[in-house]
Amino acid sequence: MIDPTEVEPAPIDRIAAVPRVPAIYALCGGRGGGAHVAYVGTAANLRRRIEQHLEHRNSSVSTGVAVASLNPALVTEVRWWSDPAFAERAALHAAEVLAFDILDPALRSRGPVSTEARWRASQPEFRERVGALLSSPPSGRLMLPTLEDAIGRIAALEQQVSDLMARQALLDERRAVPEPDTEPPLRLTSGRGAVGE
Repeated sequence: MIDPTEVEPAPIDRIAAVPRVPAIYALCGGRGGGAHVAYVGTAANLRRRIEQHLEHRNSSVSTGVAVASLNPALVTEVRWWSDPAFAERAALHAAEVLAFDILDPALRSRGPVSTEARWRASQPEFRERVGALLSSPPSGRLMLPTLEDAIGRIAALEQQVSDLMARQALLDERRAVPEPDTEPPLRLTSGRGAVGE
């Protein structure tokens, strides 16, 4: 039997498809071998937090008010890990402390860590559980198109439009050519002979 925790989830490509769950998330840059974790944070509502970073661009790390900041235009992927325990704020923040060590982001969220979260992060059972979670495939992935992706999609669409226009031109040509008459002309007759005679 396949262990579902070891299966990489199918990526989604719309922020609207990101679940509204508490989670640890990583904003990543680059692709393939050049991919790297740029930022790790927590969210009580993952979709709303991702919208703040990438759509509204009003999070402290994306507005430039922090000492170090993140350019949302360079984020290529968002990965997240959710767990029922993350519904509790202290557990979510304790997991973030551990995520910093495991995921080693270039930037870390700048919020203070409560005494309860620090204590929880120090507990062996919690460390093992969160370590296993963060070392396995993420609960979900949002793939964001790069400029190169967008240019490739535009080129493919332009080719499709060109192909459709060529097909339409052929259909129009076929419709413009009159069909040859296959039946003899109709002659009307009266009882005395053909009409017009």
